[in-house]
Amino acid sequence: MKKIGFTLAEVLITLGIIGVVAALTIPTLVNNYQKKTYVTGLQRAYAQL
Repeated sequence: MKKIGFTLAEVLITLGIIGVVAALTIPTLVNNYQKKTYVTGLQRAYAQL
C-alpha cells in the first residue's frame, strides 16, 4: 500500500520559494502604494486650490 502525499522536505522547499518571492515583491508593492497615496494627496490639494 503506497501513501500519497508530500514529504517534509518538499513542503519546506516550497515554503522557502514562496518566502523568497514574497521578500522580492512586497517592497515593490509597498513603494507603489506610497507613491499612489502621495499623488492622490497632491491631486486633492491642487483641486482645492
